[in-house]
Amino acid sequence: MIHGVVAIVGRPNVGKSTLFNRLTRNNTAIVDDQPGVTRDRIYGIAPLDRDASESFVVIDTGGYESDATCFQPFSENLVWQQTQQAIAEADVILFVMDGSSGLHYLDEALINYLREKSCTIVFAINKVDGREQAEQKLWDFLKIAEQDALLPISAAYRRGLVPLIERVTELLPHSANRAAGLVSPAGTRVAFIGRPNVGKSSLLNRLVGHERSLVSQIAGTTRDSIETPLVYNQHPYVLVDTAGMRRKTKVKETIEVQSVVRSLRTIEESQVVVVVLDALEGLKDQDARLVNLAIERGKPVLLVVNKWDLVPNKTTNTAKDYAHNLQKGVLQDRSFIPVHFISCLSNQRVHQVMAKVEALYRQSNKKVPTSQINTALAKIVAQHGPQLIKSFTKRPKFYYISQVEVAPPTLVVMCNVSKGIQVSYVRYLVNGLRRELGFEQVPIRLIFRSKEEVNARREQHQETELAGQ
Repeated sequence: MIHGVVAIVGRPNVGKSTLFNRLTRNNTAIVDDQPGVTRDRIYGIAPLDRDASESFVVIDTGGYESDATCFQPFSENLVWQQTQQAIAEADVILFVMDGSSGLHYLDEALINYLREKSCTIVFAINKVDGREQAEQKLWDFLKIAEQDALLPISAAYRRGLVPLIERVTELLPHSANRAAGLVSPAGTRVAFIGRPNVGKSSLLNRLVGHERSLVSQIAGTTRDSIETPLVYNQHPYVLVDTAGMRRKTKVKETIEVQSVVRSLRTIEESQVVVVVLDALEGLKDQDARLVNLAIERGKPVLLVVNKWDLVPNKTTNTAKDYAHNLQKGVLQDRSFIPVHFISCLSNQRVHQVMAKVEALYRQSNKKVPTSQINTALAKIVAQHGPQLIKSFTKRPKFYYISQVEVAPPTLVVMCNVSKGIQVSYVRYLVNGLRRELGFEQVPIRLIFRSKEEVNARREQHQETELAGQ
């Protein structure tokens, strides 16, 4: 059961993201000594027991800044807008301060704001090591709260977290209604990836209907992978906005390296990958690498061409020609990938994105009867048979075929010769099976196995079982 929502707030570099990672027991939030790393609000589940049957929602936020002390490059305080949203959603505010530097004027300003909003506040004094140090450092903070209300902790070394969690849970409303809608650990995961500043965050905001991800004209605005639950056609999804990925040679800062690592992990964990392109720039080498990365991992891909409203002199066939040039040009063997044109600015065709994501997910998870697959294979081979394999002096014979897995659809062909089949013929079989079986827009895997290989596998398995007895 989820008992409520807790927002972690404080000025920059006091250890909010480290505490968030400790409470959620993972490394979702990027942590760095550089102030101002966190920008978007990040949601997680903080378990209260081993099996996570009892928990609360925790939100990591960006640091509270003033005009005089600002670490963000934006013309307006977009990070503070994200923090205000988190505060509005929270039942309890976990206010984190830096015990090593004492009470700061930004701490006092933020506390006054929270008290004006009548927030329920838990005070955590971070970076405090040991009881003696706690007694000494808490004196600086008696100006804002009684001593028994100040909880000394060390998030980095996991000290003081148990009494902190106990204090928080005492104040939570023990109501899962609102909290459950903020996070969705279960659901089809959809990754939005691409180069910086192509409109990934804008697209996600349009789909969910509110400003979930921070958007600006500055490339590299998104750093963490931002998860957002969405229900479409009564099916739960988790949309994941990721940091823009540049070529490896251009990635030098530690923070960007961590962002890229999280984006790559998001591809691995997702069921559908949406690659967002800039219509004016087209599909660059980096985009092609991201597409290949997803396809090699068996993920269905949707190419979304954003900023279509900026393309000049469009005619009836402009989009069709654009898609044809992508599929038959740079993508080459990935021509089965669907292409969709949108404009986040004018909300043009954005509403169709989830329908296409749903179709790709269903294709990738489709299970076809064995009889239907064998009929399709026989038809394809009858139209164009395989050539003689000179090294074996044999022509491949395909005995039968069956589907053994979904996501991606994996087909195993039993044959007399499993090696040496021409690459072009394998491609012909894959394209034919994709067309005949309804896998037109998703990657499929075709595995050839001979009777000798099957028998060898069976004998090896039996030997392993006997050795274990």
